[in-house]
Amino acid sequence: MLPQPGTWYFFLIKKLEGSRPMYRLFLALTLLVAAAVSASAQGLPVPSYWLNQRGSEMKLYAINPEGTFQGVFINHSSGFNCQGRPYALTGHEWGHRVVFAVDFPDCNAKAVWFGRVLGNTIRTRWVLHVSNPFHVIRGYDLFTLQP
Repeated sequence: MLPQPGTWYFFLIKKLEGSRPMYRLFLALTLLVAAAVSASAQGLPVPSYWLNQRGSEMKLYAINPEGTFQGVFINHSSGFNCQGRPYALTGHEWGHRVVFAVDFPDCNAKAVWFGRVLGNTIRTRWVLHVSNPFHVIRGYDLFTLQP
């Protein structure tokens, strides 16, 4: 694929035109490595099964080309209600960044996780909004991809 006007590498190639062959070789190798790294970068694998450090499960079933994904979340965290039942999970990914949410209607609560996919883990911060009585709980989760 030829460099397209307006891209950073097109600009770099134009700047190096007429320069010594060694610089061109260096540029070609740099572009090759950059292309390989970006091609191998993986976002969220779907379908997949994840466990967090509290024993809660996240099962992802579908993702569309825009990055919106769907699945279920099963809470097993001690000290929290609504345990052991699957609840619908929806989310979105942007490269390695993810956000997903679960509504727990039986507990008058909603949770949102924000995080990054790093290999076979997702490091997240979460916010749980409970409506009756109203209060907010915040925390961190580390999800690990299961085979």
